[in-house]
Amino acid sequence: MVWKRTISSKALEKAKFAPVKVEDKVIFIAKINDTFYGIDAVCTHARCILTQLDEEKMTVRCPCHYAVFDLRTGNMLEPPYVAPDAPKEKLGLKTYQVRDNNGWIEVDV
Repeated sequence: MVWKRTISSKALEKAKFAPVKVEDKVIFIAKINDTFYGIDAVCTHARCILTQLDEEKMTVRCPCHYAVFDLRTGNMLEPPYVAPDAPKEKLGLKTYQVRDNNGWIEVDV
């Protein structure tokens, strides 16, 4: 395990989610009901940064072509509207462990 510090807990609390740069990756971090989630923030379709969180459905949506990913598993649930036949099972995103460590959000990369 290699834990990397990202943003302050206060900043995440205020924003609810944040795409953050960790080494050579951008990771979408969210806190929902006291649980942290981390998922690759770059959509597998057109490389857009994920920015739309649905807390009730536990999903994140790409703002470019509206692909939807499960925040817990990284699985693509809905393909981009411009590619309705995209192979969802091959276009998922990697997930990461996230924790709060003394006021800082860390990601296990």
